[in-house]
Amino acid sequence: MEAYVLDALVASVESVVPGLGPLAGMLAVLVDELAGPGRAVMTLDAMEQLTAVQGRELLRAALQHGLDVQADAEVRLPGVAGADGVARPRAERGHARTVVTTLGAVRVRRIAYRAGAKGAPALFPRDAVLNLPLRGYSWRLQQLAVRFTRSGGYEQAREFVQAATGVMIGKLQLEQITAEAAADAPGFYPALARDQQEQQGPDRPEPGRPEAGPPVMPLALSADGKGVAMRPEARRRRGAKAPGQRVQNFEKRRGTGEKGHKRMAETGCVFDVQAPDGPPRTPEQIMNRAPGEPARGPKAVNRWYTVEITASRAETISSLFDEAERRDPGLARTWIALLDGDRHQIDVVRAEAAARGITVPILIDFIHVLEYLWKAACCFHAPRDPAMETWVTIQGLDILHGRAAQVAGRIRQLAQDHPQAGPEHAKIIRATLSYLAAKEPYLDYPRALAAGWPIATGVIEGACRHLVNDRMGITGARWGLPGAQAILWLRAISASGDQDTYWNHHITREHHRNHLSRYQHTLQLAA
Repeated sequence: MEAYVLDALVASVESVVPGLGPLAGMLAVLVDELAGPGRAVMTLDAMEQLTAVQGRELLRAALQHGLDVQADAEVRLPGVAGADGVARPRAERGHARTVVTTLGAVRVRRIAYRAGAKGAPALFPRDAVLNLPLRGYSWRLQQLAVRFTRSGGYEQAREFVQAATGVMIGKLQLEQITAEAAADAPGFYPALARDQQEQQGPDRPEPGRPEAGPPVMPLALSADGKGVAMRPEARRRRGAKAPGQRVQNFEKRRGTGEKGHKRMAETGCVFDVQAPDGPPRTPEQIMNRAPGEPARGPKAVNRWYTVEITASRAETISSLFDEAERRDPGLARTWIALLDGDRHQIDVVRAEAAARGITVPILIDFIHVLEYLWKAACCFHAPRDPAMETWVTIQGLDILHGRAAQVAGRIRQLAQDHPQAGPEHAKIIRATLSYLAAKEPYLDYPRALAAGWPIATGVIEGACRHLVNDRMGITGARWGLPGAQAILWLRAISASGDQDTYWNHHITREHHRNHLSRYQHTLQLAA
C-alpha cells in the first residue's frame, strides 16, 4: 500500500474516532500484505503465521489504546488514606508500570498518592480498579501458564506458552506463578460451600439427591496413597538420620533404601454411586463375565478430589468426611468407604466416623482379594496350568457369596496336604490366610451387590494415576514440598471440574490482598 494512501486512511479514521487511526492503519497493512494487488500467492501456513503475529500486535495496540484513554480520564481522588491510617495528600501523575499480557507487553499509567512521610509507601488506586497482579504478568497469561504447568513439565509449559502467545516466561517464573496460583486452594471449598448456602438457602438440592423425595444415591468415600520422588530435604523424617546423612554401603552403586526419596501423596475422592440398571448383580455375573463383555457395574458421578502431600493421611481423610457432610448435612444418605486394605487407613476411617457419630461400612477392594487368591493358586498348581484360573474363580465366587472363612479353611487344608511346598510358598500361604482373617469384617460383598454398591477401588486407583503419577512421575522429576503441593492442589481442583470457579475465587482474593486491604476505608474507585 502506498504511503500517502495509508496516511490518508489513518487521518480519515482519526477524524471520526480519535485514537483509532493508527489501529486502522495496522489493519490496512495486514490486509494489504495478505491480499493486496500484485502480491505473490502465499500458502495458508504463511498467511496464518502472518495474521497471528501482526494480528496479535494489532490487538495489543488496541489494548494499549484503551489503557491510555482510561489513564487520561483518571480523576484525582479528594482523599486517600492507607490501612496504616496515614493520609496520602500528594498526587503525582506520570507513574507507569509494564504488564505482560497474552498479547504482549503494555504500559499502565496511573496516579501515585504519596504521604511525604518516611516509611509510608505510595498508593495507586488505579491498580485496584484494574486489579493488576503484583507479578508483571496479567492474570489471563498466568492462568494460561498454570494450565500448561498443571499438565506437563515446566520446560514444556514454557514452550507452549511461547507458541500460544509469543511471550517467553522463564522456568523459575513459571514455578513461582504456579505456587502463587495455588495459594487459595486450602480455603476454596469451605468458601464455596458458604457461598452456595447463602445463595441457595438450606433447602437447595445436593449432588446425588433428587429435588424432591428421599435421597437415592449412596455416598462413597475412597482414599489411597501414591509415592512421589522428592528432594532429600522434602522427605518425611521417620528414621534416626536424615536421608543425606545415612552411610552409603557401596561406592559405585546405591543399595537397598538408598535409591531415591519418596513421599506419599494421599489421594481422596468423594462421589455419588449410581446403581446399575436392572436387578442387582450376582457373583456369577462378576466372575464369569466373558472377555470383551461390558461390565454392568455402578457408576461414580459428581466426583470430588483432594490430594495432600504435606498433610497426614488422617487430615486428608478428615477432609473427605467434610465434603461428604457438605453433600449430606442431614446424614440421610448411606455412606460407604472403599479402601485397598491398608490397616492404617481403615483405622483412620473408623476413628473419623466414630468421632462424627456416623456409621460407615468399609469395603475392601475385591481386586486386591483376587490378587491374594492368584498368589495362593500358584502354590498349588504348576505354572501356566489352566486349572489355576478355575480354582481362583471358585474361591472368588465363595468370597462374593460371603464365605471368606470357608475359603481360608480350604487354603489351610490344601497347605497341609501339600507339605512339599517351599519356604516361599509357605510365606505366601501365611500372608493370604492372615489377609483373609484380618479383612473378613470388610468383605461383606453380598450386602454391597444387593445395594448396588461398587466393590472395587477403580475410581481412586485411577485418580492416583492421572492426578499424581501422570504429572509428578515425569522421568527425572524431583520435587520440593511447596511445588509438589501446589501442582497437586491445582490438578485436584481441575479434576473436580472447578478450575474456572477457583480461578475467579483466587483473583478475587488477590484483589483484596494486593489492593483493597491497603486502604483505610472502602476505596471509592475513580472512573
